[in-house]
Order: sequence, then structure tokens, then C-alpha cells
Amino acid sequence: MTITITHPGAALLAPALDTLADVVSGDWASAARLCAVRLDDPASCGFDLDVVAVRAGVVRSPRQAYDYRVHHRFLVVDEHPAVVAAALDLYVRLWTGQWDTIEQVAPTRTRPITGWRPLELLEARIRHQLPDTWSGRPYAAQSLFLAPPTARLAHQVLTELDGGVPPHQYDVPAGPAAVHVT
Repeated sequence: MTITITHPGAALLAPALDTLADVVSGDWASAARLCAVRLDDPASCGFDLDVVAVRAGVVRSPRQAYDYRVHHRFLVVDEHPAVVAAALDLYVRLWTGQWDTIEQVAPTRTRPITGWRPLELLEARIRHQLPDTWSGRPYAAQSLFLAPPTARLAHQVLTELDGGVPPHQYDVPAGPAAVHVT
């Protein structure tokens, strides 16, 4: 299947597919790379996320890149819509501070270390986040209204892929994207 996203900012959604590929392969530090502008030391945060991944029982595997192309105002993805939806959902959740969702995406290959819990992902984010980026409380997510424009665009495209109408119309620069599945 081919999904074509038409919008002046469509190219900004390509990192969502790369982040999903990274997380599925066991590279949890990709969350720190994606949200680097909101962290005081992205490299240190990435190291902490790698440690959390090992504690969770994640073993790295070869990264399988998703098939997409970027053309000026178009992002063309040759994958099943469920893959694109998973990538956009992860992308939006990471930008809103819900880093514990990484654990739901990445398959574990060994048993977690006794005492490991998904809260450790949120604690790593809290330790490294810049002031006024996300809440200091672990399970408090940032409103999508306050999230970066690319997260709002990703949410709009995700909602269209899921066949729904967004409950709220969030401001998306240059207007909503057109999404075509063929």
C-alpha cells in the first residue's frame, strides 16, 4: 500500500518512521535524539535510555528501515497504513512527554531485570528535560495544543489514517494535510 501525505511540512513527518524503526530495533535512545531541543544533554539522556532498555530486556537487532520518499510537499510511504499510524502515534506521544509508550512498541527478547518498570522511561525524561518543556510529574502529558507544530500535524494525519475526525482542531501551520491511501 502507498500512503501519500500532501502538506508543506510533510517532510517533517519522515523522522517518525525513522524513530519507530529505531525503537523496534531496540534503540531507545532515539527518543532523546528526536526530542533533543527539549533536553539539557541529549547524549546523556540517550545513554540513560539505553540502560533502561537493557533493564527492560531489550536486545538490539538490525534496524529495518521503512520505505518512504520525500518530495517537496509530499511524503510518500510504501508501507501498510498500520505502520504509518504506529509511527505517528509514537511520534506524537514522545513529543507530548509520554515516553513510557516506547515499552509498548519495542519487543523484548529477554526477561526484564527484576524491579524494572516503564516508569523508568519517564524518570529518564524528567532527569534530562529542560525547564518548562514537559511536566515534572511522570504521567502528566503535555497538551497537544502546546506541542510543536509537527506533532500537531502528525496527530491530524494519524486521525485521518484511523478514519476519524479529530475531537479538536489543533492549529497546524499551512492548514491540514491531505492523506491518500492507495
